[in-house]
Amino acid sequence: MSTISSQLEWEVEHIVADDEGCRFYLDRYKPFRLDALKQDPDAFGSTHEREINFTDADWLGRIKKPLAKTFVAVSPHDRRVLSATSLIGPLSNAGPVSNPSQASAEMRDGVDQQQIHGEASLVLFQISGVYTMPEARGRGIAKALVKAVTEKAMDEANRLRRQLVLSVVVYSTNYAAISFYESCGFVADAEGPRISFNPVKNSSEEELCMRYLWHYHRSPE
Repeated sequence: MSTISSQLEWEVEHIVADDEGCRFYLDRYKPFRLDALKQDPDAFGSTHEREINFTDADWLGRIKKPLAKTFVAVSPHDRRVLSATSLIGPLSNAGPVSNPSQASAEMRDGVDQQQIHGEASLVLFQISGVYTMPEARGRGIAKALVKAVTEKAMDEANRLRRQLVLSVVVYSTNYAAISFYESCGFVADAEGPRISFNPVKNSSEEELCMRYLWHYHRSPE
């Protein structure tokens, strides 16, 4: 585990895929994820019924993806996960996808970035949706997580000396999420909503792609 920032009520951490991180993922992150899927099924592209049947190997396969970095906000007292998101990338396609984790799994580890990007001056990342437990909302935790992942993405872009393209995909009817990401420095793409089919739920949803304004950043409240 790597601590990014700390408050009295929570700490933002990056889960590293070492022995300690894998134990934390199974003992703390897995229950958080299953509870979230059960409490707010409409907020996710997956389902509780699907993931409750995952084996430990299935869960650990997620954290071990080389292009996926999971960030969590935890209670420092009992290590309970309060909020989580993932930073996916660098990706091979400038167009954001509904399931960035799946896209990252299909890419080869160690691919030269100049080969996978048509625009060599860009580095492309995507955030999976931030989810915060209802009892932990309204404290600025989600903004702290977004700040951590955007800074991680910007650090990587600076290291590669490339311009960052950071995006997130939200349901177009989730006005609270849209407003939240706007407050974090994201803007909706000019193309507007698009229809995307979700094979897990066997349904189509209208989605909106939002991109981070890398030259403008608001600090968490």
